[in-house]
Amino acid sequence: MLKKFLISILSLIVLSIGGLFLYNNFKHKPVYGIILLDKDGTKVNNSINAQKKDIEKHVVVEGKWVEPTKTLALNVTDAQKIIAFNGFKKVTGSKDNYKFEPIKKISPNEVSLFSKESTSMVTDEAYKAFPSPINEYVTLGESSAHVNNLLVLPDKQYNAFTGSPISLGVLKVKSDASKVLINYNKVEMNQLYDESGT
Repeated sequence: MLKKFLISILSLIVLSIGGLFLYNNFKHKPVYGIILLDKDGTKVNNSINAQKKDIEKHVVVEGKWVEPTKTLALNVTDAQKIIAFNGFKKVTGSKDNYKFEPIKKISPNEVSLFSKESTSMVTDEAYKAFPSPINEYVTLGESSAHVNNLLVLPDKQYNAFTGSPISLGVLKVKSDASKVLINYNKVEMNQLYDESGT
């Protein structure tokens, strides 16, 4: 009887230590970045204004959107503002072990196409093709759920690109973003991302 009791206690201790080890290695790791996209820019700005107390810093830029291909076009100046927030992440690794590294710079004079698909061009709403010598797998934040293609264009090409207006907000929040994302549900598209440079 005493032997069974000791075995039970020992088993409970082993299970507790194992559970603690698993929790420490696989527990939720908070992130502090949120990305907002909406064709109505006032929704993005209103959401940010309503949550001002929880936002450490933010930027809102205007882009152009092509719905059928989920293409977001930005000019170089606005793309640089997103880069300052580590908003573009280069994807490396394999399907089971993706890694996301922030893009630190882009070419100011060349068209850059960031897409999961290996392609050298994208078309706008008027079906005009925009070829790109730069094509990498880069996502907005850490997901391509809302945006399949990111097209960064020098001003002259950006002005020639036809697309619907869209507002993009990138936020660094003070709280765990997974706990406050619900406060941004009035915008068309929102997602979490790790805004840290690691």
